[in-house]
This record gives sequence, C-alpha cells and structure tokens, in this order.
Amino acid sequence: MKKIIFSILALSLIAGSISSQKKTDIEKDKKAIKHVVQAQLDAVKALSYDGEAAIWAQTPYIVRRDVVGWDSVSVYYKESFKTWKDGPKPIKFYVFTASNFDIYVNGNFASVFHDEHVEYVQEGFAVEEDNRVHKYLEKIGGAWKIIALFAPQN
Repeated sequence: MKKIIFSILALSLIAGSISSQKKTDIEKDKKAIKHVVQAQLDAVKALSYDGEAAIWAQTPYIVRRDVVGWDSVSVYYKESFKTWKDGPKPIKFYVFTASNFDIYVNGNFASVFHDEHVEYVQEGFAVEEDNRVHKYLEKIGGAWKIIALFAPQN
C-alpha cells in the first residue's frame, strides 16, 4: 500500500513539474512574440527594410494582406518605404505601438490578435489610426518570425 501511495505521489509531482514547465515556456514564447510584433511596427515607423527583413520568415508561403511569398513581400516593403520617404506624399511616423494582445501558441505556431495605434503626418496633416490586427508567427530556428499579417486596408 505504501508503494502505491508513494508511486502516485511521485507521478503527481512529475506531472505537475512538466505542466509548470510548459506554462513557463508558453509565457516565454508570448513575451518573445510581443517583441517581434513591436519590432515589426518599429521597422515601419523607421521605414526600415532591414528591420522588416529581420522579423519576417523569408519563405514562399508567407502572406501580407494580398501579397504572397517573401520575394513579393520584400518588394512591397522596398517600394512602400521608398515612396513614403521620397514620394510626392511622404509619410513621417511618430507613434506606432501594439497593445491588448490575444496570443495563442500551439507548438511552433502562434496566432496573435492585437491593437495597433499609429500617429503620422502626411501632406502636412496629422493622422491617428487605431486598428485590430491579426498575425501568424512560426518559430524557425528557435526564433519567432511573422508568416502572415492581416490588417484593415486604409
């Protein structure tokens, strides 16, 4: 009887330890995912192609709204940033933040809903926008990368 009780107690401790470890790993992943989401917004704010390239999975299956594959997404960012910097209607971003996260992690994939707040000036007019955005991320080589971004089209 003592062996049975001891075995049950030992199994309970091991199961609790494994469960606690998984919860800790998920919280660590959520923190890393939030960092990637904000890094993406910081890249847009700075009009930094290198910043975008660092946080996107450079694969053929990524999606940014209706643009598919890294080759096309890469061109989108290069052309957009050039237009926003040097075009006839340049944009200067002042604030670009993420908040109110809903993150769902399942292994190497994550679904993230979050609010975005952006403030910028275009053609001399100050603009503020608030949107709810949805992103998918994949853990590749131990690092979280964006594989899909869906946001309202303004």
